[in-house]
Amino acid sequence: MVQIVTVSANTAAYAAEALKPSARVSGVPQSEKTVHALAAEAKKSGDFEPRAILNVVQPPALALFFLTAERQPDNTLLQAQKEYLQHLADQRIE
Repeated sequence: MVQIVTVSANTAAYAAEALKPSARVSGVPQSEKTVHALAAEAKKSGDFEPRAILNVVQPPALALFFLTAERQPDNTLLQAQKEYLQHLADQRIE
């Protein structure tokens, strides 16, 4: 005996949602280790700047990592194009 059941596309999508694997990959452990290491180093050192930041942002916060990260230099579009062309020229020479 065969039974035919029809289901709307919305209902099928809703039912299939639970079967999908999670698309998010957590990067928390490595960054959290880095933040805790930075906090421990700041507490040991005599430098007041990292200690002041730790008083504002508590160690588990990822924001601490970004607050203490080295700032990248700002480039204009013209500078970026020059460096890109220079890199291409260097690649052709090798």
